[in-house]
Amino acid sequence: MSKTAKPATLADVARLAGVSVPAASRALNGGVRGKQSGSPELRTRVEEAARTLGYAVSPAAQTIKGGRSRTVAFIVGDIDDFGSATMISGMMHAAEERGVSVAVRTTRDDSAREIELLTQLRGERHLAVVMATSRTVDAGREASVKEQLSVLSEHGAKVVVIGDNDLGFPTVTVDNRGAARRLAQGLADAGKRRFAIVSGPDAEVTALERVGGFVEGLAERGIAVDDRDVVHTEFSRDGGYRAVDELRDRLPDFDVIAAMSDAMAVGVIARLRELGVEFPDGIEVTGFDHVPMLGDVLPGFSTVEVPLEEFGGAALALVLDEPDGRDAVALSATPILHGVPLDGR
Repeated sequence: MSKTAKPATLADVARLAGVSVPAASRALNGGVRGKQSGSPELRTRVEEAARTLGYAVSPAAQTIKGGRSRTVAFIVGDIDDFGSATMISGMMHAAEERGVSVAVRTTRDDSAREIELLTQLRGERHLAVVMATSRTVDAGREASVKEQLSVLSEHGAKVVVIGDNDLGFPTVTVDNRGAARRLAQGLADAGKRRFAIVSGPDAEVTALERVGGFVEGLAERGIAVDDRDVVHTEFSRDGGYRAVDELRDRLPDFDVIAAMSDAMAVGVIARLRELGVEFPDGIEVTGFDHVPMLGDVLPGFSTVEVPLEEFGGAALALVLDEPDGRDAVALSATPILHGVPLDGR
């Protein structure tokens, strides 16, 4: 009777590759630098040996060994949002390069669900928790979120927050206010004078920063925006769609409806077309985020290019690369006027 062959072990892989067991482990499981651990030549030898022997890494075994999985919990507000989808894609690519996995969670922009999710994460033993939800000016809500993140941090998970906040953890930011100000100035310099603004909830920091910067930019060009022409609604396509109805009686008064996200801009454009308003010759609609597909269908679209795909890599750098002790990464946002990036700051 023939004996069943035993599964290959890590020691077998190391022996065939001609390296130590710890070196083979780092090459396959990821050390501090993830898949960048070890030289490319060493990693190639170990990976080829593993394929030859049919050896596969066991994530469960790694969790038992280290007490923590090599996964990152990535929390977004709305998984259907263009911006969130782009960030998720960027995080997935960055995680793959570093030998970690991503577990996406969505709060559905619900504060109670946000706390519930953070509480559930305690038992999942993630390597890190990355928050990519818009923070608010609600002191009670922010204190609750900080408390939950602090517990996760105390339990060993590294915490990174994307976007301006006062939560006290390592942060990846982008200058929303400055970019909005420069886009507004560019539009004014192009001859636009009458503006309406459509943005997210007025309790959200991102919404306030973008609106504040846009209004500042116009003011520096001698243009004021009436408070009733600033509509705060959901940061979504449907929010932009509904905002047009709030502005409907005054649509002939506007040169531009400035939406503070590209998703909102899509809703604005859809509703304007239903109302028979020409775009962009009648009213120009601008956005914010620079979702790639919009640039394809609207080549002259004015927006702000936020490096959404870079957030994942920047967040993971704070989680996995700590030689310089950084606790913040600031990314650049570029205003794009009629399809052309604006130079200067």
